[in-house]
Amino acid sequence: QEEAEISAQRSGIDRIFEGDPAPVDCFQDLHTVQTQNKLGKKGTERLLPWMHFSEKDYLICLCDPRDQSPELRQSVKNILAELPRDLQEALIVINADSPAENRRWMKRNEISENRIRVFSDESKEWMRSFTALGEKRWSMTMFVLANGRCQKMAREVDEYAVARVIQNAVESYKSEKRL
Repeated sequence: QEEAEISAQRSGIDRIFEGDPAPVDCFQDLHTVQTQNKLGKKGTERLLPWMHFSEKDYLICLCDPRDQSPELRQSVKNILAELPRDLQEALIVINADSPAENRRWMKRNEISENRIRVFSDESKEWMRSFTALGEKRWSMTMFVLANGRCQKMAREVDEYAVARVIQNAVESYKSEKRL
């Protein structure tokens, strides 16, 4: 990953790193699967834990810019099977599929909209804001956001290791927060 970071820097791409401020405005343009509406300002304020009182002080974002990504879809299944419920509740999934496509996939796979929160970013503006598109190839990226910053991140997340990657990132964030 270091080589990718150096290459991106040489190309003039300003990537987000751990500790950098988390873009907020881009959340407003995400579309909810349930209503197909944009989150907007109020929805963004409800979603981001540092913008309101919340029991969870962090938000986990898993995103994939590929249309109908089999890796992301397998990751969602793995997350629902392996990730503890409290971490599932802090997780959102963002992809480039339309809300209707996401609903169809969730229905075919018997995944309740109450079990996992999925948002559509068809324009890929959210992913662009978080520099989650990659330069050479697209892949899944995971962010742990808290206190208005990107606390932890992992690029090129493997669909079979996703639950462990999320758990390790949250554990690391929590242990650093205690220091």
